[in-house]
Amino acid sequence: GKQEQGFDGSLQKLLDAKGTEYSNDEAAAAGVSETNTLFLDINPGNSVKVTLVYDVPKGTKPTAIKLNDSMFSGSVKVALT
Repeated sequence: GKQEQGFDGSLQKLLDAKGTEYSNDEAAAAGVSETNTLFLDINPGNSVKVTLVYDVPKGTKPTAIKLNDSMFSGSVKVALT
């Protein structure tokens, strides 16, 4: 686009086969990612790589992730294989 876009890791939800949503664990992500995933501004033409961390019960098999660019936007559901 032609304007900066915000990224908020807390808006990115992991889904399991039952449709249960899990939130990104910002504290855990801070320990493994060089980039802060909370309220990150991305300028036009730039890109960033982030690591999202989810604390899920043992045996949980993630099936999709819901990605949002803001709390007011519709989400995009991406299947995980």
